[in-house]
Amino acid sequence: MSSTTAGQVIRCKAAVAWEAGKPLVIEEVEVAPPQAMEVRLKILFTSLCHTDVYFWEAKLPHPSPS
Repeated sequence: MSSTTAGQVIRCKAAVAWEAGKPLVIEEVEVAPPQAMEVRLKILFTSLCHTDVYFWEAKLPHPSPS
C-alpha cells in the first residue's frame, strides 16, 4: 500500500501527560518516518488501559522519560 506520507515527517494529535496526576493535554506532535525494521501505523481508535491510568495517577513511583 502506497501513501503520500511515506518517508515524511507527519503531524498528528496525541494525549500528552506532562506530569503524573495532571490532566492530559491534547497536542499536535511530529512523528518521524520509520527507520530500518520499523513501521508507522495509522491509529483510528484508541483508549487507555488500567495500567496507563494507574501510572498516570502516580500510584507507583516511576522515572519520567528524559
